[in-house]
Parts: sequence; C-alpha cells; structure tokens
Amino acid sequence: MQNRDKIQITRFLCMVSPIVAEIVRTILKSFDWQLSEDGKGLDLAFYIKSGEKEAKFFIHNLFLEIATQDRDEELLRFDEKLCDFDYFLAKTTRLIQSKLNILLRVLGEENVDKAVESICQDAKKYNRIRIWRIDQNKSSANSNHKT
Repeated sequence: MQNRDKIQITRFLCMVSPIVAEIVRTILKSFDWQLSEDGKGLDLAFYIKSGEKEAKFFIHNLFLEIATQDRDEELLRFDEKLCDFDYFLAKTTRLIQSKLNILLRVLGEENVDKAVESICQDAKKYNRIRIWRIDQNKSSANSNHKT
C-alpha cells in the first residue's frame, strides 16, 4: 500500500466506520433477531440468532470495500471518488445492502442448503461472497462456500 493511500484509508475509516457500524446495527436491530456484538471499530462482529440459526457478521471487509477501489488489490488504493458525498452514500448503501441481502436470505430461509444454493445462483450479482457453514449436529457437515 502506498503511504498516501494508507493514510487516506486510515483517516477515512476513522471518520466513517462508526457511522457505517451504526447503520448496520440499526438495520439488524429492526429484525426479530437476538443480536450481540464482539469487538469494536474495524474488528466489530455481530452475532445474530434467528430461531435455531446463528450467524456471525464480520464488518471489517465491508469497511475496506467502501474505502478502497478494490479491497483485494495487493496495494490498496483509496477510492478518491468518496470525496463526493453522493458517491459515498450510493457506494455505502449498495455495499451494505448486498451484504445484508445475503444474511437475510440465509436467516430467512427455512432450509439453509436451499438458501446457500439460491445465493450461489445469484453470485454474479456480488463482487465476492464467503459463507462459512458449520453444523454442530453433523460432524461431517462443515462446508465453505466461496464465489
């Protein structure tokens, strides 16, 4: 990461990460789910329980996707277009929506396998998806779905 980009990304995340985290927190609280949190800042994770299903939503990658041109680049570059507030709002909204849509599908579908299959079919709509599934009832049911 170039020093200038690193400084810009760090400053940007210091300013907006509390706002983005609060938006996500507010949305998650609007559902009839049990919600708790672990960590803070860039290390914040939301633990969600809906009926018998549980999920852990890590927010770090969301922050990086907002702040950078491409969070998977070896040398991260600050997304200069974020200086335009309308662009910031549009990008942040789009990325939050894409992450929460996946979470809603997993927690909202009775059959988790069916939800994951449906998400995988729509994978081309997303930049990246990583769903870790661990069924504690079945020792051989560990699977990692990446697209």
